[in-house]
Amino acid sequence: MVGVVTLLVIYLVGMHLQMNQSLKQKLTPDIDYILILGSSLRSNHVTQTLRSRLEKGAELLKENPQLMVVVTGGKGSETLPPEAHLMQKVLIEEYGIEKERIIMEDQAHNTFENLILSKPLLPNHKIAIVTNEFHSIRTSFLAKRIGMDHMIIGAPSPIPKRYKWELREHLAIVKSWIFDRER
Repeated sequence: MVGVVTLLVIYLVGMHLQMNQSLKQKLTPDIDYILILGSSLRSNHVTQTLRSRLEKGAELLKENPQLMVVVTGGKGSETLPPEAHLMQKVLIEEYGIEKERIIMEDQAHNTFENLILSKPLLPNHKIAIVTNEFHSIRTSFLAKRIGMDHMIIGAPSPIPKRYKWELREHLAIVKSWIFDRER
């Protein structure tokens, strides 16, 4: 039993440290496009998780005026707009990003669909994907699975939500490994 607990602790600490690596990533000169992944909406307002992604994306866009961005996220309910529409609005109104630099993908309902549906909108070379650090491992795994040349730029998550989402992500990785495949 001690051996199982020890292995579990080593796994969890290793994954946590790997997730944190995305926070240290810097944009490389060969990147022309970034992809900001959506996050579920509960109201017409941006969640803390999505805000973090948008802040990181806006920072990259301001530092690199040649960059284009794809915002991705579809409609979560009958009463809420697609995530991508709200993301575009926030980037323009709150961060001053030019509308011409923003491409929207507004049909995706999960991470795998974010990537699959955004892929045709992106050039066939390396891109930077902006997501929260807890989401970085699964996002990178799925991007590799569908043949996207990419790097992950992590956005910090608010604590203590970070740890809750990080634990959930371990199950999501297993789910994605089994089910999320191109048809």
